[in-house]
Amino acid sequence: MQRTVAELAAQLGGEVRGDGTLLLCDVQGLEEAGPEHLSFLSNRRYVSKLADSKAGAILVSPGVEVEGRTLVLVADPYAAFAQALQLFHPQPWPEPGVHPQAWVDPSAVVDGATIEAFASIGAGAMVGPGAWIQSGASVGDGARVGAQARMMPNSVLCADCQIGDRTWLNPGAVVGGEGFGFAPTASGNLKIPQVGRAVVGDDVEIGANSCVDRAAMSTTHVRDGAKLDNLVQVGHAADVGEHSMMVAYSGVAGSSKLGPRTVLAAKAAVLGHIELGAGTQVGVASAVRDSQPAGAKVTGVPAIDHRRWLRAATAYGDLPDLVKTIRRLEARVAELESKLDED
Repeated sequence: MQRTVAELAAQLGGEVRGDGTLLLCDVQGLEEAGPEHLSFLSNRRYVSKLADSKAGAILVSPGVEVEGRTLVLVADPYAAFAQALQLFHPQPWPEPGVHPQAWVDPSAVVDGATIEAFASIGAGAMVGPGAWIQSGASVGDGARVGAQARMMPNSVLCADCQIGDRTWLNPGAVVGGEGFGFAPTASGNLKIPQVGRAVVGDDVEIGANSCVDRAAMSTTHVRDGAKLDNLVQVGHAADVGEHSMMVAYSGVAGSSKLGPRTVLAAKAAVLGHIELGAGTQVGVASAVRDSQPAGAKVTGVPAIDHRRWLRAATAYGDLPDLVKTIRRLEARVAELESKLDED
């Protein structure tokens, strides 16, 4: 898998500054890299580390210059780093075929896909060309799996739901589980049948043990290019916009809508029936209870403007001293009022 710097630059759309004939065999961080490695600098604050790195070549943005080092100038070093990793570590993909120990219903359509042992394909399901259904994965009745999609061990696509082309479900991920719908009554919580669907678009990744619930009557959507980390929850009839990102333990409640490229940091929660505009960013462990305009940056419980939250968080540490000051002032005011009354 060795490649010269010049070959890599051509494949990454970059420009070589230095020795383009150097042979490289892998990608490593600046501190770990050796002469046989490609590395990268995505944040100019760490440019001082370039001089100490032993990397054979380094991906940098235009304008970064280091004397005596071989550099590859690219528009986005971090994106180029990801592409380089793919070049050195291409994803192996199995040949199509159905393992004799897999269960495929006679009415299912499996078009040039790989079905491993102990996987299950339900009645009327359709599995697209090049899809890879791994051991223990389950495709429910009437479900649809897109071309080149991958369902890892013990992932589940429930009945009548679908995932798009090149979408990956990590181990234990569930698409189309029951939405959390109950009507409180005097005798207990009455279950509301969840008869809708869950539809996941193209180029989506859903992390291990994450859940996308089916809607009660309509459709839960995870749109094209969205990325969901491990242990993420998408409630019934929610809509996760294109290229959005949900980090571990984050969740969106039923019927809420995340605009394109929304980012929910770890443990962030979006309450039900609200809408976040395109590009909204929600801070760690925050709870959003109100709709937000496009480009909003909010943090806290309840979530407020991020800059305002930073000021409030800074002031929070001063509260004990502030309380003491207020008590002293109250005592002083009481003393002055007492003297005025005596006069």
